[in-house]
Amino acid sequence: MKLTPEGGYRLGVKAHVVFLTLWLLLCLVCGWLFYDSIRCAAAGVPMYPFFARCMKKRLEKAERRQMQTEFKDVMISVYSSLSAGATVEQSLSRALKDMERSLKPGARMIVELDLICRKMSGNIPVVQCLEEMSRRCGDEDIENFVQIIILGKKQGNNLAALVRSGVEKIQRRIEMNYEIEGMIGAKRNEFGFMCVIPAGIIAYMRCFSPAFMAVMYGNLPGALAMTACLVLYGAAIGIGWHILQIKI
Repeated sequence: MKLTPEGGYRLGVKAHVVFLTLWLLLCLVCGWLFYDSIRCAAAGVPMYPFFARCMKKRLEKAERRQMQTEFKDVMISVYSSLSAGATVEQSLSRALKDMERSLKPGARMIVELDLICRKMSGNIPVVQCLEEMSRRCGDEDIENFVQIIILGKKQGNNLAALVRSGVEKIQRRIEMNYEIEGMIGAKRNEFGFMCVIPAGIIAYMRCFSPAFMAVMYGNLPGALAMTACLVLYGAAIGIGWHILQIKI
């Protein structure tokens, strides 16, 4: 996933190549399982944009979860600097150095903090820099933390205590989200296993009882029946996937 200047994500060429290859393999498998025909498999190729969008959403969600994990460390670093008497500007600069030591190059929070520091060096107010970061990230916890920093800076007193209270609340919420995500993750694994079972049964019947399955191929009634099965199979997977996309 590549980060856009607006703070969103887009698929790179490498990701498209990987996903297109995967989609072609899925089309070939479906063509063999349900129609015993490569020509029928080719009919699914135009559906690749839909598959790419689904994969992009999944990867984007993973990127945002990683961003939240990184931001948790940023909050702790900023609070530590503020408690030691540093200004907001100094705290953000120190947070960037801390993240560069603990995160891999190109991590989202390194990119955001580096952009903030470069803007501050160009005499852009830190409040404006933080607000722009909040809009780019589009995360509620980041927005709340930024508002706390801005409010504390405007009040000019007891900034560290105000930030500490906000950090504790946001941290508890993030940790609770992790717990919920862990429970949902176990159900997602079960769902993935269940999705493979119907295709596995058909493949088993094709390999070990070809005469029993032969009646379903090469004729219109069989093709219609297998098409209905494929549609129901795809609908079940889509509904199950949608149910598991619980917004935490």
